[in-house]
Amino acid sequence: MARPPQDTPVTQSPSLLQFDLDQLVRNLRADGVAVAGILPPDLLSRVRAVTAKLPPGEYGDFDENPHVRAMVQCGATLAVARGYLRAEPALLECNLVVAHAENPADALAKDSQRFFHFDYAGWHSLNLFVYLTDVSEDSGAHQVVVGTHRTGKLRDALRAAVPDEQIMARYPGRIRTITGPAGTMFFEDTAAFHRRKMHAGRRVMLNILFASHRSWLSKGRLTVKYSNYLRSSAAAHESQMSRSVLP
Repeated sequence: MARPPQDTPVTQSPSLLQFDLDQLVRNLRADGVAVAGILPPDLLSRVRAVTAKLPPGEYGDFDENPHVRAMVQCGATLAVARGYLRAEPALLECNLVVAHAENPADALAKDSQRFFHFDYAGWHSLNLFVYLTDVSEDSGAHQVVVGTHRTGKLRDALRAAVPDEQIMARYPGRIRTITGPAGTMFFEDTAAFHRRKMHAGRRVMLNILFASHRSWLSKGRLTVKYSNYLRSSAAAHESQMSRSVLP
């Protein structure tokens, strides 16, 4: 109520992306997840030119990349966030995660993203994920338990993860694995149970997080060191590209 969505038609703002707004919002309300299509090839190549040689690491801030910022601010993206959140969305994070192949033993650490869990970033929050590499079943595919954004229990909020056997017993047949080529985009309610499968190869993913409002729970997950590295790498690449087009 305090942050109603702005009544701004998508056509009034330049939009790099094209979404079926009504269908996406319906799918999100029903399932908590909705695949949104593929990035335009030119935009994908510009973003991957920066990410292609980045080393593996933790979450890093990536919203200073002009091409990514344009994706975040484009009318189509904001329209989906407004439609689903029913509020003017606040951007909490715009992060990049670069991962290489994992050691199976290390991947089972207690804090691993490989266990089913949900995230609470505010009263109501929504992720836009973008695969920047081809993602198959064995290359860090994202999994979500369909419909669980509406059925969470208090006890689940008191633990970091829920064992697989409990998820499968409580929600049989509802685990959805999202694979796709580089550029695949999907929206997801952060309250839905989700995890990623083990990396058998390199995976790069962009994570854009919107919320209905910012609160004391709205804390980012990037590390300062890696954030600074990404920022400097992106700036250096843009500077090199600019010099290459000068006469």
